[in-house]
Amino acid sequence: MSLHLKRLFRAGLILIILSLGPVCAGIPRVLPVLVYHHIQNHVTSDVSCTPEQFEAQLKAILAAGYTPLTIEQTARFLADGLEDKIEKPVLITFDDGYESLYTFAFPVSQKLKIPMTVFVITSRIGRRLQFAEYLHENQMAEMYRSGLWDFGSHTHDMHSDNLRIFDAFGPVKNNPVIDLMTRDLAMSSSRIQAIVGKKPEAIAWPYGKFNGCISTIARKAGFKLHFTSCSGYNEVGANPFSIKRIPVTSRDNAFSVLKKISRIR
Repeated sequence: MSLHLKRLFRAGLILIILSLGPVCAGIPRVLPVLVYHHIQNHVTSDVSCTPEQFEAQLKAILAAGYTPLTIEQTARFLADGLEDKIEKPVLITFDDGYESLYTFAFPVSQKLKIPMTVFVITSRIGRRLQFAEYLHENQMAEMYRSGLWDFGSHTHDMHSDNLRIFDAFGPVKNNPVIDLMTRDLAMSSSRIQAIVGKKPEAIAWPYGKFNGCISTIARKAGFKLHFTSCSGYNEVGANPFSIKRIPVTSRDNAFSVLKKISRIR
């Protein structure tokens, strides 16, 4: 058998296995959370993908029997309140809030009826930085009105290694990062609420860096779901303040994304 036929056979076998629900396979239901960043016609970053790659990956996810969730459904899953008929849940997320999401991801979500969630750096809304344009307020409002898009915080203006800065002050009683983060998250929450009319309840930590103190600040600010960069799958009853995610890179295709979310290796 040629290498090409072997690959086709293996891909077909995995798709057959994926089409069987976790109940049939005897596998406990878990929630994989994918994290994307930028969508570009000509990829310039390892965390980017092309519009064609993105749409193919989403179509494959649906064809394999997965049900994309909203943030509200994600909270229900973790609390063991998601309906049993959703046997294979998945959450589609984006970090940073690039305008490319409006240009490329928004039409795909409408065409395929897939809910998606964006964690926005709110100080960058409507701005062009680092050779990239960020979402504008009117675009965010339109996406939210579609009923398919949720918006969470990626901080207001503290998109840095905040844990390293926190630790640099040592065991001081009043770490200045605490006040900075408290004000920052309040600003981020207010900005999102002013645009979409709803206070955000989810946050994704920049570079996945956080500690117990920073997490407590976010909880006091009203963030009930905290997303990290720890790779893995989330089981029912998992800690909502330490949600694992699976990164999608420029090297991924529909087949590799399905492998990542299926736990089949």
